[in-house]
Amino acid sequence: MRVCPVCQTVNTDEAVRCVNCQNPLAIPVAVIGPAVGAAGYPGAPEAKNYGAPEYELGTQIEQTHAAPRLTPGTMIGKNRYQIVRVVALGGMGAVYQGIDQHLQRPCAIKEMLDSFTEQKDREQAVEWFRREASLLHDLNHQAIPRVRDSFEENNRYYLVMDFVQGRNLAQVLDEDGPHGLPEPRVRNWASQICEVLSYLHHQNIIFRDLKPANVMVGIDDRVRLIDFGIARYLRAQNESTVIVTFGFAAPEQMQGHPERASDIYSLGATLHRLLTHHDPAQNKPTVFDFPMIRSFRPDVTPQFEQIIMRALMPRPFDRWQTAGAMNRAIQALPPYIPPTQLITPNSGMVTTMTPSRSISRPLQRAEEAIIQSRQALDAGHWQEAMKYARRAVDNDKQNAQTHKMLGLVFARSQPPDPNRALQAYTESLRITPNDFETHRLIGDVYLFLLRKPLEAMTAYQQSLQINPTDFEAHRLLGMCLEQTQQDELARQHFAEAVRLAPQYVPAHMAYGQLALRLGRLKDAELAFVTALRLNNALPVARHLLAQVYERQGRMQEALREAEYAIQVDPRDQNAQATLQRLRKAARDTHNFTRPAN
Repeated sequence: MRVCPVCQTVNTDEAVRCVNCQNPLAIPVAVIGPAVGAAGYPGAPEAKNYGAPEYELGTQIEQTHAAPRLTPGTMIGKNRYQIVRVVALGGMGAVYQGIDQHLQRPCAIKEMLDSFTEQKDREQAVEWFRREASLLHDLNHQAIPRVRDSFEENNRYYLVMDFVQGRNLAQVLDEDGPHGLPEPRVRNWASQICEVLSYLHHQNIIFRDLKPANVMVGIDDRVRLIDFGIARYLRAQNESTVIVTFGFAAPEQMQGHPERASDIYSLGATLHRLLTHHDPAQNKPTVFDFPMIRSFRPDVTPQFEQIIMRALMPRPFDRWQTAGAMNRAIQALPPYIPPTQLITPNSGMVTTMTPSRSISRPLQRAEEAIIQSRQALDAGHWQEAMKYARRAVDNDKQNAQTHKMLGLVFARSQPPDPNRALQAYTESLRITPNDFETHRLIGDVYLFLLRKPLEAMTAYQQSLQINPTDFEAHRLLGMCLEQTQQDELARQHFAEAVRLAPQYVPAHMAYGQLALRLGRLKDAELAFVTALRLNNALPVARHLLAQVYERQGRMQEALREAEYAIQVDPRDQNAQATLQRLRKAARDTHNFTRPAN
């Protein structure tokens, strides 16, 4: 039952307005949080790191493949093209393998998905789609798929292109390189990508979204760039919308001013990812601070590392000035010589020695063990990670990083051991007291494992005293403040996280969830719409946006968002309840407004 706050009339649970005075009744919402120790939202970083049990979403691939728009056998393009299978579904488009019935040859068919919350977003996506067709029609390069046809049908937009048999580099990395891919192979791809970027830049075109997922590799190991949806002529850079992939976009592109050097930065980020398997979105203290490649992969040659790190310089004029210049540097590298593996006497431990490093000065065993522990932990092998972390401590007890690594393993083992994690982190801080990341990791243990937000708050505050620009610490401190009913301070820290990292989805989600709980619906709507622009396949953002629209009385939009959320994640019981409530309200409204016979 729901009691009207104006006239105290008792109404049914489904009532939207009071039956007596017609006063609007508060609509129940299923806002996630601020449960103590819970992750910020399904898929948030802490859900993966600390195993929040209520967040059991599928992988991003599973989410994006949940609701394909065209089924095998469907005929489109005036019955010329037959759909064979879905290849990929992404934020704003789907790609299918098809057969051109006229030419009897395979083709790739790209479809624009119409799942936008705002008409202006849909118009922008259509403009990008048409731009991609126009750009590709005019380009002629072996690394760029040729467009065979483009058309509109049933309010959908299609491109028909050469079908590239192969995998994108993100798939190659996941399947072939759990710890990174071999340097000779990456060198080969890097040179090819430099060639095609040089071609595009000479056409005054900036690609603007270079990342592993947008580079296909065929069975001949030749690369092809795909997804030209946000590529742009240099003379037409007046868009107000900043479209980037967080971690792969250069600083000037994040500010809305991409240039040729921005593509070179994105290439550097792509090569760094391929060699290390390190996610650039997790760079610290800022997303532009890439760790040295050889800290993950000591077998990579220093010369190749230097080429890549120069491409990653924050200031455009410090990078390679042209893709051609970077390519010439790659081609001038001496032939790659595989590293020598030595077995350390009395331990059986394999030590990797690069040819450029003297055998008389091997890598410190503690540093090697840290790298091996990190790689094992990232791969989910916590027992193996524990073995290497203990080895690192045994070899260098005065190295703060060895104790930090051991603490990470204790925190993320199954089951976690929070007390021993705290002991290891405390020992690390004894050696290096001003390590802001270790303070933040202590906060994580208190917040997510021990469920003590007050103690976590102290740790995050200490971290921010050392590094005030750590956007993740601001978000986590905001979670602690929200859980202890300090909502205004929480809002300020969420807002600061958004300011510091405008492309970071968890910051927008945290701000939006708090705004929704406080009834600040316009703020909540903006936060969730922004999150969806950054990741259009995020079901929890769709569900929460549906609740915003419901409370604003925008029932059709609320119903659309709730239906989409269920399509992507049918297991979300809260979204199911919201959808049922909205459908009942729609039926009731239809019955109420139907003319009497």
